[in-house]
Amino acid sequence: MKTHFRHPGKALSQILYALSLVCLAVGLFSLGWAAWPAPTDTRQFRVPAGPLPAAPGDEDFASHSAYALEIAWPRWIRSGDTGAVHMRLTDLDHDPLPAGETREGQVVLAEPALYPLRLDPPGITQANLADEQDLLLTWELRAEQPGDFPGKVFVSFGFYDEALDDLIPVPVAVVDFEIRVIDLWGLDSGLAIWFGLIGLVLWGALFVLGRYAGVAHRV
Repeated sequence: MKTHFRHPGKALSQILYALSLVCLAVGLFSLGWAAWPAPTDTRQFRVPAGPLPAAPGDEDFASHSAYALEIAWPRWIRSGDTGAVHMRLTDLDHDPLPAGETREGQVVLAEPALYPLRLDPPGITQANLADEQDLLLTWELRAEQPGDFPGKVFVSFGFYDEALDDLIPVPVAVVDFEIRVIDLWGLDSGLAIWFGLIGLVLWGALFVLGRYAGVAHRV
């Protein structure tokens, strides 16, 4: 009867190889998580030319042209990363005006709200949209804590009232959206990258040690 004993060097080599594969998998997963692009959600509306339904009282506030309104935002953001909410307003009326005539510029007021995440620039953004001109507004945000954060974007057209000497906003659209902030085992994106690089370094070191143990066993 023969008894077979496993050489300790061979067993150590196999253990080191197995650990190196675990480190490789964890490292690649962490780097992939940190680099994977986030999908973008969008909402699109059409603002017809003419009187605005939300105009206060008997005031005849009207849109100067037909516009396509698009709001875009990332579906999720990694903790520690920055994201952006975009608003694009496109003039759809491309009919040329008679010679010598000009169309009054459209005053656009936009304000996103995403508490408790901070948006830059904060507050209401005002822009003057000229004839046949497109408008693109961007608000940057930084995600610090994981969770689901609902938000809104308020879009209005502004009309100057000479009697009140003030700009009267008339709502055009209110867009609801939600952004999810995610992390990896409690790590933000920066730490996840370092964790992934460390995993790759450990994979290489353990692979070399496993190979050395295997060679030593055969010797």
